[in-house]
Amino acid sequence: MSITTQFRWKRSLNGLRFLHEEHTIVNEVTSATGPEFQKYYEKFCAANGIDIAELNAKHAERVKEAYGIEKDLGQLSDEQLNIGESSIARFRGKSAEEMPTFDKEVHDTFARLFRSIATHIHPDKARDDTTRALFDQAFKEAKQALDKQQYFKLLEMAEELAIELPTNYDEQISWMETENKRLRGLIQKSTQTYNYLFYDSDSDIKRDNLIRSFLKQLFDFDVPQKNT
Repeated sequence: MSITTQFRWKRSLNGLRFLHEEHTIVNEVTSATGPEFQKYYEKFCAANGIDIAELNAKHAERVKEAYGIEKDLGQLSDEQLNIGESSIARFRGKSAEEMPTFDKEVHDTFARLFRSIATHIHPDKARDDTTRALFDQAFKEAKQALDKQQYFKLLEMAEELAIELPTNYDEQISWMETENKRLRGLIQKSTQTYNYLFYDSDSDIKRDNLIRSFLKQLFDFDVPQKNT
């Protein structure tokens, strides 16, 4: 492997690790902030004399489309219609693909690496119960990494076990760069949801303006802007 290829491979790999972790954190923030957003949304509407139930009923199809709700809204309880638990994007645009990019050659490469790892950590090779439990957990993690195409985890495990790494670097780089682009798109999409933007708002003025934007986008409902 040339020096140039080596550095491209390392940078792509490090970027993949970082983006996977960042994507996980952003999604955790978005999910955890949902109830807070919902609570603030209800408080804002109550303070401004806005009937949420009436808006939901009047714009039922729009709400169902925005949140992917299949049932009629009348069939859902208030808890099930807690739309802060999920979130829509503030700015609409082309969505990034949710599933990892699939490349058969690259996947076959890491399937072979998984089998090499499995020969070292398969639970049947354990000599005692403690080791068997450790091997069982490691085996499950390796299989999950392969199934979810989180190949960087297999590379980390292979290095720990002193297993030779795959050498089709150009193919790996091409796949990793495509996957990195996909993950950046998913992160951008998540950080433009109302839940995440609520988390990122550091004052009631910003939160109020965000709720106004939410009401405008979902219901085409205008709330007068307060002087700041």
